[in-house]
Amino acid sequence: MSPGFFVRMKFNGFVGISNNIKTVVKMGTIVVALFYFIYHAISGENGFLSYVKTKKLILENQLILDKLEQEFKVIERNVKLLSSENLDLDLLEERCRTILNLSKKDEYIILERAKNS
Repeated sequence: MSPGFFVRMKFNGFVGISNNIKTVVKMGTIVVALFYFIYHAISGENGFLSYVKTKKLILENQLILDKLEQEFKVIERNVKLLSSENLDLDLLEERCRTILNLSKKDEYIILERAKNS
């Protein structure tokens, strides 16, 4: 064997190590990038956890909206009953007595606590 053969072997050996280092660096970069994207897909600003929180907030607000819509319908019905076209005298009398705090001599008044307290 000629001495040039060993020189080429040593040179090729360094090239192999260099290729291995390049491969390790490439794989490491891919792994780091993969973890980065997975982390942000789960806990980022627009990630899965943010999606779950937003869904929960939407459901809570939908329940509040439904409750307020029911209250609005009750108030709207009472306003229609008090309108000049369709006046309900019993409702009108009840509202006047409540607002003005009036009663007849033969009536008993039963006070209830407000719902909010």
